Amino acid sequence: MAMTLSIRKLHDSLGAEILGVDLSTPLDPDTKSEIESAWKSFGVLVFRDQNISDAEHVAFSRYFGELEVLPETDRTDVAIPEIFVLSNVDSCGKILPVESEAVIFNSLTWSWHTDSCYRKIPSKGAILHGIEVVDGGGGETRFANLRQALEEMPSSLRGQIEGRKGQHSWSWMRSRVSLPPMSPEQEAQVPPVQHKLVRNHADGSQSLYISPIYMRQIVGWEEEETRPLVEELTEWATQDRFVYQHSWLQHDVVMWDNTWTMHMVLPYDTSTQRRIMHRTAVAGVEAVL
Repeated sequence: MAMTLSIRKLHDSLGAEILGVDLSTPLDPDTKSEIESAWKSFGVLVFRDQNISDAEHVAFSRYFGELEVLPETDRTDVAIPEIFVLSNVDSCGKILPVESEAVIFNSLTWSWHTDSCYRKIPSKGAILHGIEVVDGGGGETRFANLRQALEEMPSSLRGQIEGRKGQHSWSWMRSRVSLPPMSPEQEAQVPPVQHKLVRNHADGSQSLYISPIYMRQIVGWEEEETRPLVEELTEWATQDRFVYQHSWLQHDVVMWDNTWTMHMVLPYDTSTQRRIMHRTAVAGVEAVL
C-alpha cells in the first residue's frame, strides 16, 4: 500500500519536513520518487520520529544510490561498514574523554564543510540519524544553500572565483587538529583533489563549491593567500537568509543534498552532553565540473 506523504517547508531558502513516511518499511516506487523530488527541490529533508535500526537506515539510503565507506574505518560500524558513527559515547555508554581521538575528530564538524570533497567525485548526499541528541542547547546542524549564495553573490566577489579550482585534502583537514598523522598508505588512498569553485550541475544550474575545513588552497595560490578569500566566501554563503538550522529531536532522520549545500554542527559540551549520530553517505555520480 502506497504511503501518503506531505511536505512542510522549513525555511525560505532550503529545508522541508516530510510527514507520513515510515522509514523502517520498504518504499513503494511513488513514495521513493516523491522523496527524491523533494530532496532535489529543498536540499534538506527532515523525517521526525524514525526509530530505525542501522540495517533499516542502510536499506533506506540505498534507494538513492550506492553508499560510501569512510577512510576512517575505526569510526565505522564493524558489522555494517556503511554506517559512520559520530559519537562522544563509548560502547559501554560512557562519555569519552575530551582528548580522545573520536571526540577531537567530531569537533571538526563544528566548522563549515561539504562531505567527501576529498574524493574525485564527492558524495551525492548524506542521511543522518539522531540516536541520542544534545539536551540543553548545542549540537544543532546548520545547512547553507550554496546555489542561492552564488546566484546572489556580488560580481566583485564572484569574479575572484570564476575559472578557479580549490585543492581539497583529507590529510590536511586532520592536521588542523591534534590527530595522529596518517600513514603513507592511508594518504595514498585519499590523495589531494581539485574541484572548481563554481560547480556546474547536470540540470544547468550552478552553485558555489567550497569546503573550508578541507580546502587547503586555491590552485596556483599560496595557503596564506587562500584563507582570506575562503573566509570571505564562507561569511557570504552562511548569512541567515541562506541557512536552515535544524534543532534535533531524538530519532530525527535528516538527509541533505551534498552537491549544493554545506553544513556544520553548533558546538556543545562534549564532557557532559551526549550525542550519538549514525550517518550514511550516498556516493556521487557527478564530478565537480
